Amino acid sequence: MNRFAGKNRSAVRSLRYAVILLLSLPIPTMAELTASVDRREIALGETLRLTLMGDAGEQPAEINLTPLNRDWEILSRSSATNARFVNGQNQITRTLEMELAPLREGTLGIPSLTSGGRRTTPVSIRVNPEPAIAPGDALVLFEASLDQPVVYVQAELMLTVTLQQAINLDGGEISAFDIPDAVIEALERKSFQRRLGNRTWLVTELRFAVYPQKSGLLKVPAIGFTAREVQPGRSLLGARLGRRLRMASEPIDVEVKPVPEDFPGEVWLPARSMTLEETWSVEPHALSVGDSTTRTLTLVANGLQGSQLPPLNSLQGATDIPELRFYPDQEAIDQSELGRGLQGRRVQSEALVARASGSWTLPEISVPWWNTETDTLSYASLPARTVSVRSATTTDIFPDATTTVVASGDRPPFSAWLWGVTGSGWIVAAVLLWLVLSARAKAPSPATRRAAASNEPSVRQAMVRIRRALEQQNPAALRHGVLQWGAGHHGKAFSSLAELADVSSEQLKAVLIALDRALYSATPDSAATESLIASLREEPGPANARSQSNASLSLYPSD
Repeated sequence: MNRFAGKNRSAVRSLRYAVILLLSLPIPTMAELTASVDRREIALGETLRLTLMGDAGEQPAEINLTPLNRDWEILSRSSATNARFVNGQNQITRTLEMELAPLREGTLGIPSLTSGGRRTTPVSIRVNPEPAIAPGDALVLFEASLDQPVVYVQAELMLTVTLQQAINLDGGEISAFDIPDAVIEALERKSFQRRLGNRTWLVTELRFAVYPQKSGLLKVPAIGFTAREVQPGRSLLGARLGRRLRMASEPIDVEVKPVPEDFPGEVWLPARSMTLEETWSVEPHALSVGDSTTRTLTLVANGLQGSQLPPLNSLQGATDIPELRFYPDQEAIDQSELGRGLQGRRVQSEALVARASGSWTLPEISVPWWNTETDTLSYASLPARTVSVRSATTTDIFPDATTTVVASGDRPPFSAWLWGVTGSGWIVAAVLLWLVLSARAKAPSPATRRAAASNEPSVRQAMVRIRRALEQQNPAALRHGVLQWGAGHHGKAFSSLAELADVSSEQLKAVLIALDRALYSATPDSAATESLIASLREEPGPANARSQSNASLSLYPSD
């Protein structure tokens, strides 16, 4: 009897816990600091809003703002803290908003601001000359304008309604308006100050994205505005209201051009820019039989609504590959506001399941669109992709050996010391794992070998997994369970149900072929799984199956 056996088992158990603890350590998240502005082009005397946002312990309110004083005057500033609970973690975001006035004309910059070793991205602002003062002594100006006199049908047209006031107003209202044969989307309201001479004006801009639905002449009607003047001083009832103001903008005509005759697409897409991107949960060239991966396509267009973007070609419809099955997921359509209008987005996902080994080519995806900036035809394209599937290994058959696949993507910019700490942890984990395996290999006790062999997957355990998978209606677990049963019954590994069917009896072969079809069918047939348990129990054992199975599955084969 080995008197050190108890100590060895205790040491192995301690090392196992240490490995699990090190592998479960989370990777720290780096802090982030960003700067954004509400406008990129202003006039001398106007103001803009600068927003600094930080998280993970950043304090924007404590950032040194001295670099701003070169080109800007800070008129006001305010800070806020927002806390929310996401995915079991408390996320805190801190913001600092400032109202800035330019000190000169030209292209001015919001310099890079530094905090804790992190820097914001510089921002360029175009400052135009001071606008001319309107004739007369008017203290309130109201007008509507368009960003372009000619536009394509269904293209984005920006309508801006501007109110400029040098006096206080009460109860200001803009009349409702309608543009025939056009879709109108209200955008964010913007307000800023403008200094003209010795007078300060409050400027309010109401912006609308207009999408003409018919070629020809588009008429933007006159838009009305009413308000009451607020006089200096106060009365017993509150503010002293003066005369009522009634104003209206001038009507505007726009020429709407039809779809060009040489446009090749089925859906007309006039946009300022358009991109098509794809991501894979598992790279398509690293698949094994039975694996699945999800392909996500993202179509983004500046100058279009999300509802204008067409659905992308399904892989199932574009290819006829029996060895690959495709399952479309729900689509996501949304839109967000940018400085110049709307940005539409369409996200489409599709799962791919590999049923056999081999290599196939998925076709190129190309979406034609019309560039309204250059007035030319363009394409948003993805090149053809190759899907390579290798035969499943023995490790793939037994679900006890779990492999975690991490989707490829952009990593945060970790500093050198952080990568060093993380890498050291993995090195220590690898050393400890090697010690555990070495301790197991050196354990000569027959009782230990029998205990290890008894923990290996067996035919009985495979049947338990099959029953559980049937109850849970889990196709992947059911497939693994049947392949595990085949490995225990025949003493060798199988990469697919079809391969197992080839060495089975006629009765079980028919059941396995029907099961293989049902597992990846859009409308599974429950009859294909009802006779599975009975057929597996009645399957006759092959010659020397027991000895081959024990030799194949035993962790410590006897001499």
